[in-house]
Amino acid sequence: MNWRFWVRVLHRDVGYFLTGLVVVFALSGIAVNHVDSWNPSYARTTAAVDIGPLVAADLDGMEREVVARVPLDPADVKGRHRESPHSFRVFLDEGGEVSVDPATGRGTMLRVRRRPVLFEANALHLNHLKGVWTWVSDAFAVLLAGLAITGLFMLRGSNGLAGRGKWFVAGGLAVPVGFAIAYYATH
Repeated sequence: MNWRFWVRVLHRDVGYFLTGLVVVFALSGIAVNHVDSWNPSYARTTAAVDIGPLVAADLDGMEREVVARVPLDPADVKGRHRESPHSFRVFLDEGGEVSVDPATGRGTMLRVRRRPVLFEANALHLNHLKGVWTWVSDAFAVLLAGLAITGLFMLRGSNGLAGRGKWFVAGGLAVPVGFAIAYYATH
């Protein structure tokens, strides 16, 4: 058997093995590329609230009234703050909050929830897990580079690297090189 046979076997099997990681990293990569337009990990919704004037004058009592009237799960409450006589805030999980004017009970509720699948994919892609995941992610990068390199040698002749393949490789390299040159020329 020639070496191309083993290159094809390795390329095929590593490609199958990496499919899940490639999809997760691709999905997350697209999501985080647009972080200036939206938060890829969390969805934020704001709604008006009108719970009536708060009777209590102390912070504990005000918090209990807001929790009961909105209504909120007391376990979701992470703190509270009275910024001024016209602003009382109850802080919730994941960065949410209820902000009301104690005199009127009118205000807003900000709810923040994790985006299913994207939150987890972004945590993996951005390496929030650290530890062993760093090694898994590094191994993925090395295997992905190996996949690209073995792909160069799978075919021979006019369809291989010596033929039309060299033009595709050159075009693929020209994209990042061109963007890097353009970036450094303007910065």
